[in-house]
Amino acid sequence: MPAKSGMQIEQPKTLTEIVVERLREAIIDGQYAFGENISEDKLATAFGVSRSPVRDALNALQFTGLVTIRPKRGSFVFKPTGEEVAEICDYRLMLEREALRLAMAADRDGFLAALDDKLDQMRERMRAGDEIGYVRIDTEFHNLFFDHCGNRLVQNAFDLVEARIATIRTALNARFKQRREDSFDQHVAIVDGLKRDDWATVYEVLGKHITSIRTDAIDELARNPVES
Repeated sequence: MPAKSGMQIEQPKTLTEIVVERLREAIIDGQYAFGENISEDKLATAFGVSRSPVRDALNALQFTGLVTIRPKRGSFVFKPTGEEVAEICDYRLMLEREALRLAMAADRDGFLAALDDKLDQMRERMRAGDEIGYVRIDTEFHNLFFDHCGNRLVQNAFDLVEARIATIRTALNARFKQRREDSFDQHVAIVDGLKRDDWATVYEVLGKHITSIRTDAIDELARNPVES
């Protein structure tokens, strides 16, 4: 007799999966700088695990682009060049424009309600002076485009760069108050444009939003180069 739906038992996470989640969050939150060495021994001690799950986690994060593993040298947080930042931002703009269009067609009311909720949360985090909290919700705001788009291929395409985008966002928005305020105003303008079906404004503001991140990130990397 086949089992009824919803009866499956959720398997507990492996040590490797737990390490992946925690290390990914630490990198995105800016606890490690671009290009910083990540010691397997120190991570194993910090997490209270052996080096094996740490090594497996680093290999998994290398696949997402967050970590670079150099033979006989160690593991390092990714260090994008100006050209790589430009490519990531161009790719992001292309995907977000399409994801917005699909999300509005697939679930207009639910999508707009979710965006409004994230705007409220971002506003609260700004008032509280919670820089990291604000940036995390900023990331969730943009991820909603893909959560609601109804197209798994588009979602998978975004997954290739999502963690690197979030890390670059933290490096800028968590450090600069004016950058956060400008970013928030742009988010509000995007939602207002969507509600009016004013796609010209939506695309214009989204383009400015991502272009400003691209410009600021390239400038910041030039001012603060990381030694290889």
